[in-house]
Amino acid sequence: MTKRTNIQILRIPLWIGILCLSLMGCQGLQTKNPGELSLKNHDFIGLWDAYNDCQTGSNTHKMKENLEVLNAAPKPISLDDSPIPIPKFIKNLTSTRNSRLAVDPRAMAASCAIHVATVAHQSADWDTSLRTWQTIVDQYTEPQYAYYASEASKAIAEFSPVRPASLSSRDSFVR
Repeated sequence: MTKRTNIQILRIPLWIGILCLSLMGCQGLQTKNPGELSLKNHDFIGLWDAYNDCQTGSNTHKMKENLEVLNAAPKPISLDDSPIPIPKFIKNLTSTRNSRLAVDPRAMAASCAIHVATVAHQSADWDTSLRTWQTIVDQYTEPQYAYYASEASKAIAEFSPVRPASLSSRDSFVR
């Protein structure tokens, strides 16, 4: 074969790749994993209802159920989980992928958790309040959730100087 024929043979896969990419678009390279943010409309409405119920609630048990629904929502995938192999130097230059929804379900869950902890504190359910604040600090370490972690840290710091004591076996907060 001649050198010109080899070059022409190499062009065919390139043209096929360009044709496929133009027909599928960049969305064709996205994963279809359930962990990716790809909610159907009725699924999102359920999340929104759980968020609203949590924000307007006063019963910590019901609010924690709503928080579980929000925590079960799909999370954005990171570049580490990308279906396309990405070199490390490019990953270092990029930020995490944004949610494809108008609102972030993780932020909704963090906001709900703050409300659960606040209501639990107001109703003297110290154990639930402290555990919920600590969960916020532990689960929301990403920079975009710094506000929620900061609020939780402040609330935990307020618990430190005053520790309520009770003779009831139900209250297990005193260490």
